[in-house]
Amino acid sequence: MDIIILVALSVLAVLIYRGARRGLVLALWLLTLVAVLALFRYHVTSALDLSF
Repeated sequence: MDIIILVALSVLAVLIYRGARRGLVLALWLLTLVAVLALFRYHVTSALDLSF
């Protein structure tokens, strides 16, 4: 999931640099934001199976 987010952010940076349409940039930014929030929520709520 981390790699997908990094690729999406890289594509977003290239699109902004090349002057893509605002709607496309905003849509990809929102998609990436949702993916980051979902990954953060997963990491925060996942239980660590630690046994000492």
